[in-house]
Amino acid sequence: MAILFYCPWDNSDQWLAALRSALPEDDFRVWPDVGDPEEIDFAMVWKIPPGVLAGFPNLLAIASLGAGVDALVDDPDLPRNVPVTRLVDPLMADRMAEYVCATVLHHHLGLDNYGLQQSRKHWQRHPTTDARDRTVALLGLGQMGQRCAQRLAALGFNLLGWSRSAREIAGIRCSHGLEALKDVLRQAEIAVLLLPLTERTVNLMDQATFSAMPEGGYLINCSRGECVVEDDLLAALDSGHLAGATLDAFRDEPLAAHSPLWRHPKVRITPHIASLSAAGTAAPILADQVRRARGGQPVADRVDIDNGY
Repeated sequence: MAILFYCPWDNSDQWLAALRSALPEDDFRVWPDVGDPEEIDFAMVWKIPPGVLAGFPNLLAIASLGAGVDALVDDPDLPRNVPVTRLVDPLMADRMAEYVCATVLHHHLGLDNYGLQQSRKHWQRHPTTDARDRTVALLGLGQMGQRCAQRLAALGFNLLGWSRSAREIAGIRCSHGLEALKDVLRQAEIAVLLLPLTERTVNLMDQATFSAMPEGGYLINCSRGECVVEDDLLAALDSGHLAGATLDAFRDEPLAAHSPLWRHPKVRITPHIASLSAAGTAAPILADQVRRARGGQPVADRVDIDNGY
């Protein structure tokens, strides 16, 4: 049997080397050079073109090379009888928590303002807010959301959490369901998006939800760009209702040069780096998924295709 590999990243060679080291007896077929499709029993992919996976009749499982699975779920020809798994790597959760803590602290401490003052050679101190008096709302309470909550709680922030279904997490006041979202946002001086991309989260942050946030609120999006209506965000920033935003994910990536987000003075941009998967730690996890599938065991972290994550 053989493993299908598709990775469009610029470090795909590193990934392939790490996977071959973890599964030295396996034959990896790099799409489109797949040989006999019937010999392939496992797929490791990231945003493989729609319809491709339907051409492998003996697949036991399909593994995403990242935490996101929306490209797989959205494939109309995805073999629905084949289990799909997301990559759940503790290192990725740690990286996300580092990013979120850094961006929360950057706004909390007013460092953008001090950076502007430096450019003007202007020396002025501003009133400070203690972390315990700053409310941060985490929208999305999966593995990454929970890790972010742990780190932010250790820093002393007042934490709220929101998710589709009920959660109980120490140190965070949790709410769930769409009807509770605006109440959470009304209290959120900083809102952090850690949501999967599903039909329920597309355009979740729009004019109505931005308006629910307190004046001077701040948005951090490190989930998917489709969760945010960019025109509504720009309007909220231009009106002064929102103080700013840090954006790590966009509807179209790379972000087009003509996008007004690039030059907006209240927007900070990073190129989707909040939680990059790492070949070295991911390879043993993916190798275990292969052994599970071939041994007749359920794969771990299986995706619910109907729910989209």
